[in-house]
Amino acid sequence: MIARLLTAMANHPFAGRHLITHKVHEHDRVWFDNCKVTHLHAAPGYAFELTRLGLLLLCAGIAAPWFWGLALMHTSLLCLAVTRLNHMRSADADPAPLLAAWRRYILTRSLLCTLVNIAALACAPADHLVPLVMFIQATDAMVLFAHFTLPVSGLASSLISTLGTVTALLQRPELPVLPILPLVLLLMASAHVRIFNLHYMFATRRLRTRELRAANDMIELLLTQYRDHGSDCLVQTDAAGMIVEAPERLCQLLGVENGALAGFKLVRLFDPGEGPEAISKAARRLQPFHDVCVSRTRDGQTRWFAVSGCPLHDPQGRHFGFRGFLRDVTDRHEAESKVRFLAHHDPLTLLANRAAFRDKLEQRLDQRPRRGLVAVLFADLDHFKLVNDSLGHAAGDRVLQVAARRLAALIGPHDVVARLGGDEFALMLGQSRSAEAALLLARRIVDDLSRPIEVEGRSIQMGASVGIALAPDHAENADELLRAADMALYEAKSGGRGLAALYRHDMKDVLLEKRALELELRSALTNGEFELYYQPVQALATDRIAGFEALLRWHHPVRGMIGPGTFIDIAERSGLIVPIGEWVLREAMAEAATWAGDLTVAVNVSAVQMRGDDLLRQVVSALGATGLDPHRLELEITETVLMQDQEACLALLHQLRGLGVRIALDDFGTGYSSLNYLRAFPFDKIKIDRCFIADLDEGGESGAIVEAVLDLAARLNMQTIAEGVEDAAQLAALRKRGCAQVQGYLISKAMPAATLPVERVQAKRTMTSGVIERITYAPGFADAPLVRKQA
Repeated sequence: MIARLLTAMANHPFAGRHLITHKVHEHDRVWFDNCKVTHLHAAPGYAFELTRLGLLLLCAGIAAPWFWGLALMHTSLLCLAVTRLNHMRSADADPAPLLAAWRRYILTRSLLCTLVNIAALACAPADHLVPLVMFIQATDAMVLFAHFTLPVSGLASSLISTLGTVTALLQRPELPVLPILPLVLLLMASAHVRIFNLHYMFATRRLRTRELRAANDMIELLLTQYRDHGSDCLVQTDAAGMIVEAPERLCQLLGVENGALAGFKLVRLFDPGEGPEAISKAARRLQPFHDVCVSRTRDGQTRWFAVSGCPLHDPQGRHFGFRGFLRDVTDRHEAESKVRFLAHHDPLTLLANRAAFRDKLEQRLDQRPRRGLVAVLFADLDHFKLVNDSLGHAAGDRVLQVAARRLAALIGPHDVVARLGGDEFALMLGQSRSAEAALLLARRIVDDLSRPIEVEGRSIQMGASVGIALAPDHAENADELLRAADMALYEAKSGGRGLAALYRHDMKDVLLEKRALELELRSALTNGEFELYYQPVQALATDRIAGFEALLRWHHPVRGMIGPGTFIDIAERSGLIVPIGEWVLREAMAEAATWAGDLTVAVNVSAVQMRGDDLLRQVVSALGATGLDPHRLELEITETVLMQDQEACLALLHQLRGLGVRIALDDFGTGYSSLNYLRAFPFDKIKIDRCFIADLDEGGESGAIVEAVLDLAARLNMQTIAEGVEDAAQLAALRKRGCAQVQGYLISKAMPAATLPVERVQAKRTMTSGVIERITYAPGFADAPLVRKQA
């Protein structure tokens, strides 16, 4: 009887049972329970309980220690319960047991809070009753909102709290009984309506949104798959994934006979991998899947497909299979693969690019053992720009490809080689044993890249400089390690190229100093800070001055006098040598035009100045502006000028020589191709390097080399000059062996133009006419023998 009554009351529309009963598909049950769990855990449990404790003590106004102890103990228990629930969720607990635990927690919490509320209402002063009741009702409303996803438990909790509150209030004699009873009924009805309606809105919104999304996904799938006609095909499977309908188009795409696919498991048609696994995982969960990329290899050829599908259900909601679509995306996949490859590789050399190298370096640094070393080597091709400028970019590309293959052949399985850009490469030694091992590899790199490279029937002699930095010795992170390697490379190139340099901690200061010098060098020409000094060249046949070599000096306003050895390399690297070289050429020729007689002036020409036709234009312009006899101008070039594009350089030298300008080969004997250059071009003069003159008086190999050079020059009708003559013994040895000219400290140091011992004429220079007026000054010392004064 009582059971039937309760059943009738529960089924009555006013009970609101329909508000908390929803049709949820079995495969959506776990998802729906997880939605409830997510809402329950969204409430800030710890903060709420602690805040509630503080406000309760404040509103109750009870100073008794036993009440404070009771409130603290009850809050501690609730916090421990919240911790337990959070732990269950973090452990990926199944939602059903977790929801059961939440129900127990809600009821237990209600009982504990009601006991504390009753104690507070029974002992609170009369003037605290109204705020205390308002506080209890407010907190009950907030708890009700937090727990509406479990409506029955939430309603029971609210009823327990309300009944406890009313019971406590009835025990207070100062409160009337009759008004309280209607209030109780009103509160209970209000709680019932609120929590059931909140749950209804929550469940309806979630379930309908999911249904609409599934329907939208299906429509979108159909529209997407049929957008391109003939590019996809339809396939249907049973609940176990066996193909039940395989159209002819599908058989053609997969390269099988018609009808051969029926009864075959769909995922087994494709190569094993992430794609088939993703399809199987979605099928087990009865979830749709979109554009899953799978491959099929047949007869050595691989084709790629995009597979989409969705589960099928009968009117009763029972799952009976899948319907899917296949599209051949081989062309798109290959294009995307190429794009992904090029995003991390250099297209010319197929090596890793800068971004990929940095990523791999960071990974290696993160995985580095405590005592392990990671070495980074920066390798830069010497004089590569000359190849590009003279032979063209196709030849430059060929050089880079050969260099890349040689570098790749030097590294191990744990190492990485990359092209950072231009002619700069980087290597990462993932398991470097020591700095010595890294230096040994760097020297092998220099040797390998210095071997000739055949390009279009030409043998190009390259070279390389290498900078090395180690982690953790020189840097801890990737950016600092790359900067250290770059500074070491700069040091190697500044030391004369063809070298390997290990990073030192003082390199940063040196680099900053050189960069500061480069910035100051850019304004030096404009500010008139350069000056030419002239070192006399003495003819041994007459012991008189035959000419002068122009040597550049920089009067820095702060640093003082700076020699060319300090800044010429910086000027060449920055390209400033071109305008500086043009100024030197014009200034030297203008000065020489004021010298009486046939005194010559020698001007050094950098390899950078030999690129293109600028040097020829500058010489012609300066000759016209100064009126200097071309035969009085000597251009000194080094062997490095001819090392790159020998044909272009020789053609330029022949044009200069056709103007009447004399060409001298400087530092003869220091290279390994000197004799080849003498055969290739009829130089007017050979300059014997100072390294052979230093120990000339001691005999030995230097004497033999000098004799051979002098004999060779005589046979080729070339004039000879020896530089670096510093004592009388060297001078006597050169005179005895038949050297034509000498220069060095024994003869004279370089001196400013104003102090030159020459007879001068006034030269009137114009850019158009080149007219020269000669006015004879007092006789100088040009015709007098030079004698070095003894200290």
